[in-house]
Amino acid sequence: MRKRWFYVANALVGFLFLGLIYAWSVFVGPLESEFGWIRSQTSLNFSICMAFFCLGGLLSGRLLKSKTPRQVMLLSAGFILVGFLLTSQIRSLLELYIFYGVLCGLGVGAGYNTLLSATLSWFPDRTGLVSGVLLMGFGFGGSLLGSVAVVIMEAVGWRGTFVALGTGLAFLILLMALNTKNAPAGQTDLGDRAKGERDFLPQEMLRDSTFYAYYSRGMLVASIGLAMLGNAVPFAYSIAQDSVVAATIGGLISIFNGLGRVVGGVVFDRIGSRRTLLIGIWGTALAISVLIFAAVRESIMILTAGYILGGFFYGSNVPCNAGFIDKVYGQRYFAMNLSILNTYVLFSSFVGPYITGLLFAWTGSYVAPYTMLLVMCCVGFVAHLRVKRHYIPTE
Repeated sequence: MRKRWFYVANALVGFLFLGLIYAWSVFVGPLESEFGWIRSQTSLNFSICMAFFCLGGLLSGRLLKSKTPRQVMLLSAGFILVGFLLTSQIRSLLELYIFYGVLCGLGVGAGYNTLLSATLSWFPDRTGLVSGVLLMGFGFGGSLLGSVAVVIMEAVGWRGTFVALGTGLAFLILLMALNTKNAPAGQTDLGDRAKGERDFLPQEMLRDSTFYAYYSRGMLVASIGLAMLGNAVPFAYSIAQDSVVAATIGGLISIFNGLGRVVGGVVFDRIGSRRTLLIGIWGTALAISVLIFAAVRESIMILTAGYILGGFFYGSNVPCNAGFIDKVYGQRYFAMNLSILNTYVLFSSFVGPYITGLLFAWTGSYVAPYTMLLVMCCVGFVAHLRVKRHYIPTE
């Protein structure tokens, strides 16, 4: 147990590189230029990738019942390597969807779920903090590796970049696998649990009304967050009319999203799920209100404040997922239960961005889309009230 922070460092490196999945946008321009594809076709690839990211988590949860984390990480590295190498040879849109969307999505999803569940098994007393740190790394990884990918692409083209990144990422995941394992049985009794709770089998969790209330809340909050992230730069440009300023201000959401994940995890450990989730949803509602005001006043200063608040409070919600599943439904079936919860990303990745895009197309303004996001916050609060089972730390 004295070495457990080493496992956090190991997993953080893994999450930084697995975050490459979010760097997909840097390949969009070169692929559209070479093949003549349109944005809706290349955007669908990312949606497919996120769908199979969720399925990869479910696959790892299933495999971890009989396999070690190291073995599942090896499978993850294999999917990623094959996926990236085959993507470097694509000639059609279908090949892109299969090789990148399916194979890479499965590989990253399996590695993500395995690394998170194995690392958190060492930290029942700091579930929120550790999950926040790791998820911050996952979010930042896309930005960092996206910049690296651009540099490599300028030297060897997009095909060579897929080969280089796939080979390097698979090799690093193999190294992470060597130092990934579950905590020994009987040595993790360091944290308290939701009062009177036990380890829930996945099928038992799926019969619990609290799970569906939390699932609904999570889906709504994620839809709001993804809508904010997806519209950050266009919204800023509509006010600033300067692409450099828009990109700089839009990047604040990602930065504060990462910081919010760590702070949210610490707060979860200290005050429990009920109050942390309440702060998260009302803080998000406050941020959306500020952004609506910014759209009405066309003020870049108000918009900047809204982006800081929006990124921070949306990020603070994210680490609560792992902590909630661990504390309320138990560690024994954590990997499978968390992967089931994370399937709400399948819906969120379509719902929030689609609704905001549709309303903006109809009105030509960001007031209506963000008003809808505020309504979604209120519905999320109602779902929060339906969560009957909470983790409350022992004083």
